[in-house]
Amino acid sequence: MRADRLLSLMMLLQNRRQMTAEELANELEVSKRTIYRDIDALSVTGVPVYANGGPGGGYALLDNYRTTLTGLNENEIRALFMLTIPGPISDLGMSQQLKTAILKLTSSFADDHNEHANYLRQRLHLDAASWFQTDEPVPHLKTVQEAVWQDRQLVLSYRRRNGAVSERTISPYGLVAKASIWYLVATVEQGIRVYRVSRIEAIQMTQTHFARPQDFDLAEFWVGWVTSYKTSLPKYPVTLRIGPDLVPVLPYILGNDVRALVEQALPDSEGWRILDYTFERIEEAQTYVLGMGASVDVIAPEELRVSVLKLATEVVAHYSR
Repeated sequence: MRADRLLSLMMLLQNRRQMTAEELANELEVSKRTIYRDIDALSVTGVPVYANGGPGGGYALLDNYRTTLTGLNENEIRALFMLTIPGPISDLGMSQQLKTAILKLTSSFADDHNEHANYLRQRLHLDAASWFQTDEPVPHLKTVQEAVWQDRQLVLSYRRRNGAVSERTISPYGLVAKASIWYLVATVEQGIRVYRVSRIEAIQMTQTHFARPQDFDLAEFWVGWVTSYKTSLPKYPVTLRIGPDLVPVLPYILGNDVRALVEQALPDSEGWRILDYTFERIEEAQTYVLGMGASVDVIAPEELRVSVLKLATEVVAHYSR
């Protein structure tokens, strides 16, 4: 472990030109005292490390010192550094290992290539979370990941959408990150299932190994599962009459998919448009319709008109008190 850290320290100094002990300690996730010992160890082995004292100082390598590990072109180094952009991979605890690997791979480049990496960091950032959605806590992700790596069965307590918790033994095939949400693809006696990692209440990795099917392809399975999941969602078709003041902002309320529907609906003499739209369920349709206020009329179904009127009446009565 120390040999890896010494090499990483050397690569950092080579790529960054000069760094303080505190900066090195933060980057390598060790104490400053450990950095001082590592600097001494590098000096003993002949690596020309020297210290610049005073404000703005730090540790640096002699200008003519460089190690050569491999060679990559400009586009390849940019692609490599894109892997270090914050995202789901950090949930797996791989950030530091990835940084170390990239430092080793890029150490043979001239300084302008390393400047390209800094250029990229300042111009590209990945925010994996959806709007108005925070990252889900996944305290058991590391255990799941370890079981996936080792092909070992898991015993877990899983909370379903309705709140019920059940225990099951699964064979974990793989992990999938969709937006900021982690899913576990696993097999049980009934077949392959998909679990939301944030709903795992408790987990235990067993000593039992399972045989992974040779023909199982995680990416291919996920594409098919997502398609099947979308088609299995409840459908609630409605017909709405949209007011002219709502037309420009409707895509921001219902999403860009509704833009084409709005453009195809011809306005009447007062600028209102009639369009057909599909919600997942009546509760969702009711929420959106109420939020649109007097700028929308429900043409069909009748039960939605009744439910919206009932809820609106209850809201008025509540606030009238």
